[in-house]
Amino acid sequence: MSSERIFVTGGTGKTGVSLIQELIKRNAQVTVYARSPEKVVKHPNVTVIQGDITDLASFEKAIVGHTRFFLLVIGVPDTDKIKINLAQKAYDAGVKQIVDLAALRVPWRSHSLVHPHEKSEQAIYDIPNRGYYITLRPTNFMTNTAYRVETVKNQDIIIDAAEPDDLQEWISPEDIAEVAANIFIDPVEKHSDAAYELIGDLITPTRRAEILTKALGRSITYKQLPVQKMYDLYLDQFKSHDIAYYLATSRRSNPVYRGLPILLRREPENYESWVTRNIATFQ
Repeated sequence: MSSERIFVTGGTGKTGVSLIQELIKRNAQVTVYARSPEKVVKHPNVTVIQGDITDLASFEKAIVGHTRFFLLVIGVPDTDKIKINLAQKAYDAGVKQIVDLAALRVPWRSHSLVHPHEKSEQAIYDIPNRGYYITLRPTNFMTNTAYRVETVKNQDIIIDAAEPDDLQEWISPEDIAEVAANIFIDPVEKHSDAAYELIGDLITPTRRAEILTKALGRSITYKQLPVQKMYDLYLDQFKSHDIAYYLATSRRSNPVYRGLPILLRREPENYESWVTRNIATFQ
């Protein structure tokens, strides 16, 4: 591992920052490619290169000498094309392993927010003579439950369009980061071309309200809103139909991923633990 360098995009967001911290714990050498270098974690093991993911010429120079690559591109136009181009340049430069933070699996083209990751995953997988390609497919981030946190703070309710007893999938961003860090520390051939579903907890909106009640020491209840109302709220917040439609309508209830403790080398974080760590968000 000492001779390897891990190249990271998306290193200033929640998951990226957590990944860098996990890699530092493991004494890995990390290069972060960031548009805003001042936002990157400062550490002797971390090298920062200023650059934009749309600037392929700069990326092509920066990626040289790296053996592993954490590919995170989200929330930008042409996400699929950018990811494909970055992956191709990385493999051409000699990268042996890409870990791609993609998206959960849903029926083909059912959510425009997810579809660019579906397209790029298939295209990268089909690159001839490439290195290893590992896809992480996280479900809904636990941080998403704080999108409408003002209802908890001001009205003592959580809101959603789901039925009160609908099971909903969640994953801690820190768990995603730790899975990626463990993969990077493992021998490069161990995970081959794996695709890992990341589902850490499965709970209902009613149970989420109970957890917040216990954590905050006051009664929090669940209020189901019409899906159109939830869509309108998210549209006003994010100014994006794709994001609003996904957040208001997404409904999956697959079991907690059985292999996650193997990848994490511990049990995955549940929602109650995550709330306890982030209680200030809801106060």
